[in-house]
Amino acid sequence: MSVARIDTAEQIELLRETNHRIANHLSLLVGMIQTQASAVGRGPEVVSRDHARLLLQEAAGKVVSVSHLHRRLSDQPRKDGIHVCDYLIESTSTLISSLALGPRVGLVQHLSADCIISPEQAQKIGLLVNEIMMNAVKHAHPTGIPVQIAIGCRREANGRFTIEIADDGVGLPEGNDGMTGGGVGFRLIRSLVQSLGAELRIESDSLGLSFAITLPPPLQAVASPLG
Repeated sequence: MSVARIDTAEQIELLRETNHRIANHLSLLVGMIQTQASAVGRGPEVVSRDHARLLLQEAAGKVVSVSHLHRRLSDQPRKDGIHVCDYLIESTSTLISSLALGPRVGLVQHLSADCIISPEQAQKIGLLVNEIMMNAVKHAHPTGIPVQIAIGCRREANGRFTIEIADDGVGLPEGNDGMTGGGVGFRLIRSLVQSLGAELRIESDSLGLSFAITLPPPLQAVASPLG
């Protein structure tokens, strides 16, 4: 009987913590979609069919990112963290297949760093990569040709590690450095980087646009805190 009581207590606690985590993740998701909705409200009265389709794809991509994370968490022990490289491979592949982006996106992965992060950190990193990828789909090639996206992850000499996402597009418009300007996508990217306590570097030229996100030392080997 005592074993049964312990198991039941653990199950109740796990359910409580899982529900709390899901609520937090959905709140962040709602905030991001509301930011996009506000930007649309300040835009033109009429938008094209293609623009509306991309807006819906962006919203769907955010839902895909969060749902993939929770599916991943349900398949692993509660105390385990998440290996960021495996997670990025899975989440980017899921995004492309779920939104039928295969004909529009070529993906190259250079993921070598072995780093464990918490579910909360994984959520923000997943949303970051999703936002950068969708930005590349929309803007990298105005002529509509498929965009090639490279994703890398490396450990720095000081123990921190950096995630890099680069496309082969036309880069940012002249005079826009991405660190202060840009549209709603760039504002969401900067906000997520800030919430991670990470450093962001954006480089742009006629051969493409790249983002480098260097995470703080506490993310090197984190046991997964719940809640």
